[in-house]
This record gives sequence, structure tokens and C-alpha cells, in this order.
Amino acid sequence: MPMHAQGSGFIVGSDGLILTNSHVVDGAKQVMVRLSDHREFKAMVLGADKTSDIAVLRIDAHGLPTVQLGDSDQLAVGDYVLAIGEPFGLEETATAGIVSAKGRSLPGDGYVPFIQTDAAVNPGNSGGPLFNAAGQVVGINSQIYSNSGGYQGVAFAIPINLAERVKDQIVATGKVTHGRLGVEVQNVDQSLADSFKLKLPAGALVSKVEPDSAAAHAGIKAGDVILAFNHATIRDAGELRQTST
Repeated sequence: MPMHAQGSGFIVGSDGLILTNSHVVDGAKQVMVRLSDHREFKAMVLGADKTSDIAVLRIDAHGLPTVQLGDSDQLAVGDYVLAIGEPFGLEETATAGIVSAKGRSLPGDGYVPFIQTDAAVNPGNSGGPLFNAAGQVVGINSQIYSNSGGYQGVAFAIPINLAERVKDQIVATGKVTHGRLGVEVQNVDQSLADSFKLKLPAGALVSKVEPDSAAAHAGIKAGDVILAFNHATIRDAGELRQTST
């Protein structure tokens, strides 16, 4: 039986360039885009990257209004944010909240440093924009934590700075490449910090190094504790993944 799914997205180019989530278009044979003025277009998927959960679409339209992109690195915990999307098919729904945390690593997803918010996000919101108080897009609403399948106060958005880098690669080449160190790492707790004679329980403990990887060639070995990367302090394993990719 044919299956239909829906999600959200936003226009970043007046020539019809649209950003959304990769999982919104995953497996789709045809993608239809409906604008806020109710016009509908068949969309071409220029590329989709499952690692970052970003997809770039293009529709045959010109002179479209676009969002203004902000700087997600400038977000701070407590900043007000606004999510817009189509939860449960309810078009142009806006929900408000604050930034609850930054740089969240979710289980099974060590690449994206998610923005955590308490703005209500539900099925259908995926791919929609997250705005800051200045009206700039700072994230793409992507996931929720829920025991019920609906909103329970915890939502996650992909930082727009990361999404822009992925978008630029897709537009230029149709694909995305990611940096890879070739290590498995874990957090340093107090007992490990004591055994390594560290002042604080911080850094990323290398538990495994892949043969012939960049890390192996650099001389990194299992048991090393990485405290900085490119002169940036590493507080935990998740921060190393985010900084090195």
C-alpha cells in the first residue's frame, strides 16, 4: 500500500532552495512542497545526509521569500526560541520555549551537537525552523524524547551553522563528507581522573583506535586522555566528537 508522510521545511533561497530533515524525505518516491500561500510544487531532492539528518530540496519557483539565518554558536541557555511547523497536519503552528541546553549528544548519534529546547515539537514538526528572539533561524527541529510518541517537554534541533555546512556541500557536489578521527572514546569520571592524576574529571578517554585511521597515524593510543583539540578544551567525549567533525 502507498504510504504518505509529512514534515516541515523552510526556504533558504529565493530560487526555490529548501532545507528540511533527511528523515522527512527518506524513502520517498515523490516529494510535494506546499507553501504558506497554498501553492504546491513537486520538489527535487538535491541530496540528503543521514549522519546530520539534513536534506536539501529545490522547487521550480523564483522570487520566493526566505528566512534569515542566524548564528547558532551565539545561542545561550535561557534564550527564547520559537518553533514553527506542521504538527499533526496543523499548518503554520508556532510554539515557544527556551534553550534548555547546547551540545547534546543523543544515543546512537555522536555527530550532531543538538540544541535542546522546551518548545513543543510533535510529529510533523520535523524539518521546521527554530527561530531566536531576533527572528533568525538558529536550528532545524529534528527529534524529541518521549514515552508517548508526543511532546513531553524535551525537543532537539540541529544547529543551523552545521546545517549550512551540509547544505553548501550538497549544493556544490550532491553529497556530504565528514571528518573521522577513528577512535572510540568515553567520558572521564572522578575515579578515572584520580587514576590519571588529573585535576578535574574532564576530557575524552580513548578506549579504542581503529587501525590505519587518522588517529593511529597521529600516534594516539588506547588509554590516552584527550584534553584539547585544535586549541579548544575538551570537557567530555561528546565535545570531542562535535569538535573533530
